[in-house]
Amino acid sequence: MKKKLGVVALIVSLIWIMYLGFIYNRTYFEHYPKVTVTVAERKPFIQDISTTGYIEPAARFTVRSGVSGMVEEINVKIGDHVKKGQILIQIYSPELELQIEEARLNIEKLQLDLEKLKNETYDISQYELSLRREEESLSKAKEELERAKELFRLGIISPAEYSNYESQYKLAEISYNLAKTNYENAKKQYESQEALKKSNLSVIQKSIENARTQLDLLYKQRSIRSDVEGKVISIFVKKGENVTAGTSLLLLADERTMSISCLVDPKYMDKLELGQEIRFKVDPFSTREFKAEVYSISEGIEELRGKTGIKVSGNLKEDVPDVKIDIPVYARILIKSRELSVVVPIASIYQESPEGLENPLYYLSPPSEEDTEYYIFVVEGTPSTPDEREFRRLIRDNIQVVRKKKVEVGGISEGEAEITSGLNQFERVVTYSTRPLIDYDRVIVIEREKWSE
Repeated sequence: MKKKLGVVALIVSLIWIMYLGFIYNRTYFEHYPKVTVTVAERKPFIQDISTTGYIEPAARFTVRSGVSGMVEEINVKIGDHVKKGQILIQIYSPELELQIEEARLNIEKLQLDLEKLKNETYDISQYELSLRREEESLSKAKEELERAKELFRLGIISPAEYSNYESQYKLAEISYNLAKTNYENAKKQYESQEALKKSNLSVIQKSIENARTQLDLLYKQRSIRSDVEGKVISIFVKKGENVTAGTSLLLLADERTMSISCLVDPKYMDKLELGQEIRFKVDPFSTREFKAEVYSISEGIEELRGKTGIKVSGNLKEDVPDVKIDIPVYARILIKSRELSVVVPIASIYQESPEGLENPLYYLSPPSEEDTEYYIFVVEGTPSTPDEREFRRLIRDNIQVVRKKKVEVGGISEGEAEITSGLNQFERVVTYSTRPLIDYDRVIVIEREKWSE
């Protein structure tokens, strides 16, 4: 019995010793903060300005009323795609209708004048007939004069009779010359009249063309048509509303050429340049970025969607699937690039106020532009101890020492920060800790995945 009791006591003692060892090890393990680390890399660094932007059409067209009147019909709605020449809005204007009626009457009058002028003729046939008649009389008088000469030579007729034949020939010659002159004058007048008629016909025909063009313009003022192909993004009037000439009726956008517009804090004004690259995401949870190029930077403060700042616009450099006008996007403007820099995660940097400033400690938070100093904790290896057993325990539990280093931050981008001084490549920096650290603190380096398990 005593032997059995001794065995039980021994077992209980062993269990108790193991429990105390477990408690000691657990307490020992939890005494130190657990940290995750990463290695400082030297790689290309691009600094950017993060902002929210909007997809906009590169070209917008305002459709205006050409006359004063009442909106009789609106043939489109917001979101409709319209083609060039498509009727958008119809305007009823009494003044316009009067002008249309006057234009119609003017065209009718011009057409009557044209027909009348076409039917006008200048008759010179009587002058031509008179000339032929006088020519025949002259020819006949000449023949009689030749016969009289022969008779006078033979002594058949007297000198008085021969003189009478000469007088008749001269009279016939005078009459012929007069008829010829009248015919030539009439012919010249006819040619002049024909030239004038042709000119007048051309003038009237041109007037009719202009009148018809004017009538078409008046019709177009009644029916407002699209001069471009695009999408209706705004309608400024309602059916039955009275408008004046020049009133904005609606806004069209050309979706074939899109751009991105965003606002930037004025403090970055001197860092913005034309041609800089803009990278943006349509879905904030997506890893896919699209590219644009800055083509416009406002000279002063502008407003965009109720906010103010420096407006930056960029042309899209690639097609964005299912893009829609005015959708918000998550953009960053690449403002500075270095080929090689020491880069660490932003999570590895914390900031505190310099001595003499009463500001709270911001542990493991992104750097800001305020008057703060930036620090990084660097893991420097296993702490030294004269106790060999303790040293083995430290190695077994992966307990190491961290040093607090002051660093200079050059810029931040996409969760990373550029370190310009105070840190070397390949140094292991703390990216997360269970509690705030101090210089020469002992920590347990552990992978985040194992930690979560």
